[in-house]
Amino acid sequence: MENIYKPKSNKVIHVWEALAQFHEQLYPEKLSRIVESESDIFEAIGLTGNSTDFDKLLLSIDVGEHLTNPKDVPVSSFHPSKAHSIHMIAKVPKKATQFNCVQRALEAQESKAKRNKEVKLRYTRHKYAEEKQCQEPNDLIPYREMLIKLRFYEPFKYKPGRRLGHPRFSQEYYVLSSQYLTDLKDKILCNCDEGPYYEISNKKLQHNERNGQPPPKSGFFFIHDTFYNDLREESNHDYSSVIQKWAERQHMINELKSARMENTRFGDLRFRIGYPQLYQHQGNCEHIFVVSDCRLLTKSDVLSRARYPLLNSYGFPRDVPCNICGHSEAQVIVRNCNRIIFDPAYICETCMESYLYKDGNKIGEFELYKFTGTKFSLKDDCVAETDT
Repeated sequence: MENIYKPKSNKVIHVWEALAQFHEQLYPEKLSRIVESESDIFEAIGLTGNSTDFDKLLLSIDVGEHLTNPKDVPVSSFHPSKAHSIHMIAKVPKKATQFNCVQRALEAQESKAKRNKEVKLRYTRHKYAEEKQCQEPNDLIPYREMLIKLRFYEPFKYKPGRRLGHPRFSQEYYVLSSQYLTDLKDKILCNCDEGPYYEISNKKLQHNERNGQPPPKSGFFFIHDTFYNDLREESNHDYSSVIQKWAERQHMINELKSARMENTRFGDLRFRIGYPQLYQHQGNCEHIFVVSDCRLLTKSDVLSRARYPLLNSYGFPRDVPCNICGHSEAQVIVRNCNRIIFDPAYICETCMESYLYKDGNKIGEFELYKFTGTKFSLKDDCVAETDT
């Protein structure tokens, strides 16, 4: 594919090889652990006996001692999902909270802080998932795993030769190199997984249910030059086979490989940082995604394996207004209707009943599909939506 979409970087990263190179630098032959304390440094440089010379060495290279000034402005860390509340000049006594005027003042302060937080989040056009208190143990050892960051984008229609703008950001996940691709696939949020959506113009909305059946799991990741298919169930389809047959007839596309998603760990992957990859599921629902970072797991990261794949942030859901009334949120999609100027048209259920039906019968010919919108509910019990 690189012959068609030219990469900006020629460096292809193999995760296991990168981890081995990091360990070669972090764990030299004379040291069996990562250098974390002064005693580890003392051991690593091979000093023995009296530590006086070593103390003088540390004092001479102390960055904090030589490069700080009492007049320096302190820098505080900032996270968009954790708005810094503005504290009142005087602390409100507990007895004063019984007065209505004090209660209104506190409510106004909380409301203002919430609005300020929303402004900061809307500036970035995405939300950070706030962590809840969970009971999972910290069973991961820092520097022993690679942490991979993946950014997914919303599906969009594409026509050859026509640019439809930039893809919209959807979700960002952190995954571990030891995890399987199916672990991430089961975490990705997409309303298409609530389908399949059938044509319901003659059946009404309530018949678009799966009767408690689990959603289909067919799908694949296309990363670098390999299709990773989800074949955990016998009913799953191999979407990549027809694409591979087509690619064999294209002289600009090199040989494409295939593998099973459930047998492939992220450490087995090869990819270019920032180069677009593809996740396809539910037939033709395509998500472009990129690997934006690949680094060692550190002490500041979440160290509970049960939390990964970890949803870090997600895009703002958009309200789709009804194309007829413009006030209510769209609930159905209308296709091939000669009484509506839009195709497809997104309309609410009220307008659908009043404009497309009379006494329960269709007016004209059209196709009707259920529309779930762009909002989704988080699956992780240890992650909560930010209050915006």
